[in-house]
Amino acid sequence: SIQHLSSMLARVFRTKAGEAQPSAAKPSYTSSKESSRYRSCRKHQGITDEGNSSLPGVHDLVPIIHNQSEYIQHLEAEVNWEFCCNLTRVRVVIVEDEKLHEELKAKAVEETLKEYTFVDSTLNVERTPEKTSKQRLDSINQAEDHKRKKEMEQLKCLYQAQTETLEAQVVSLKKVGFNQISNGSGQRVGGLCLKCAQHEAILAETHSNVHVQKRDELMTVLCSLRASQTEAQQREGILINLDLWSVPMHLQALVQCEHFHNELTRQRERLERELASEQEKISQAREAACLESKKEKEVLAQTVTSLSQRVAEFEGLLERGERDRNSLNGQLEEAYKKLTAQETDSSKVYAELRFLLSQAQLKKEESDREMRDIIQKLGVELNGSRQRLEEAQRAEGRARAEAAGLAEGLSRTQRQLHLTRQEKEAVELCCGEDMAALTFQAQRRERELTQTLQQMEAQHERSVRETDALLSAQNSLIRNLKEYMCLCAYCRAEIEQLSLEKEHLQESAEKLRGRCEEMGEQCVQHGRMHQRMKQRLQQLDQHCQASSQQVQLLSRQKQLMQEQQQLAHDTHNL
Repeated sequence: SIQHLSSMLARVFRTKAGEAQPSAAKPSYTSSKESSRYRSCRKHQGITDEGNSSLPGVHDLVPIIHNQSEYIQHLEAEVNWEFCCNLTRVRVVIVEDEKLHEELKAKAVEETLKEYTFVDSTLNVERTPEKTSKQRLDSINQAEDHKRKKEMEQLKCLYQAQTETLEAQVVSLKKVGFNQISNGSGQRVGGLCLKCAQHEAILAETHSNVHVQKRDELMTVLCSLRASQTEAQQREGILINLDLWSVPMHLQALVQCEHFHNELTRQRERLERELASEQEKISQAREAACLESKKEKEVLAQTVTSLSQRVAEFEGLLERGERDRNSLNGQLEEAYKKLTAQETDSSKVYAELRFLLSQAQLKKEESDREMRDIIQKLGVELNGSRQRLEEAQRAEGRARAEAAGLAEGLSRTQRQLHLTRQEKEAVELCCGEDMAALTFQAQRRERELTQTLQQMEAQHERSVRETDALLSAQNSLIRNLKEYMCLCAYCRAEIEQLSLEKEHLQESAEKLRGRCEEMGEQCVQHGRMHQRMKQRLQQLDQHCQASSQQVQLLSRQKQLMQEQQQLAHDTHNL
């Protein structure tokens, strides 16, 4: 009967919904496939996970996070794709069932028409038994009409329930589509392999308006269901009009329904076996995903602990670097103050030395000029004294010659005096007067000679005193010259010592300048090191943020998996 057919169709719909359930639950299995595909993509892109000892840098961690978000987007796209595939399969099965139902109805109508032609040919022969059969058929038709009305009401209820469920699915899919559109409007990250890029392009092209397509498809399904409902109503009207030929059609339909029931039971058993195998696969994939998620959680916990330890170490290094920098800044300031004080002292000493050197040079020039003047004067005086000495020597020689001559004259005079004495004695003896005159002449001559001798001795003493004064002046000049030469040598030694001190001060100033430059370079290097440490700390902060983002993405992935399981459960319930 039609009620039996409706119950069979309801069973078919339930079995198809059971098929949709494992197909909707497939994304957990496909997620493992997608994870393996994601690992192959990561291997293809050259991204390798480091161990617990070595952590990836910030420039290596950012693509991993983007690939993780992209992996989540792939999972969402895979879920949508599987859902669309399941919807298409359900629609194909519904269309095939409708076609089979129409073929069955067409075959039943053809058989009834054949039987009607056969009965119409035998109407003229059998009139009397037909009246009794008509009464029986009328009673049977009334009972069947009542059954058909009940079955029509049940079919209407079923169709209304199906339309309500489909409209609820349309509303939920609209909401999911709007949420996915709002979530999918974020940034897309590049860096996929060729297969994933092609898959992403296909998904982007095919799923750009996937929710609109789903809505249109559901509306078409609703229209087709309504058309099938109207067609069923029309066919039921035709069947009501063809009550006379409903009994053989009913028998044939029962036979075919039993046949379809057997086929449907076989298909249901087969689908149950497939469902059990798929559920086992899903459970295995779920366990593998749980193990992988646990491993990833452990790895992430270890990375977080190692990162926290490294952050603490880097903070200690940063504090130590700041203390070193402060101490170096204090040392640099002290060295700079010392250098400035030394530079001021050296500049003062250098100015004083320059002033003293200029004064010494001026004094040296003045002393050189005075010495030249004195040397010239002394040379002139020496020449004059030499001339005077020569003249005095010549005068002394002359005086000595004169003295010798005077001595000879004195000796001669003495001899003459002796002779004169003898003559005096002789003259006295001869004449006393002549003797007195001669004595008077001799005394006068003796006085003159003594006066000349005294004059010569005084002149000799005067010349000796002059030569002694000249010699003493020459000796004093020589002593002065020696003292001046010693003073010049002392000044030269002082000038050399000052030049050596100046060179030493210049070398020390150059060393201090080099030390200042080295300290400046060290300050620059410490500043660069400080900047590098700041950059490293920023990178570590970014790494921590990226790890937190990765943890959030993992939580989001877990939430999506839960939503996917909930969606699969909802589809199974629907």
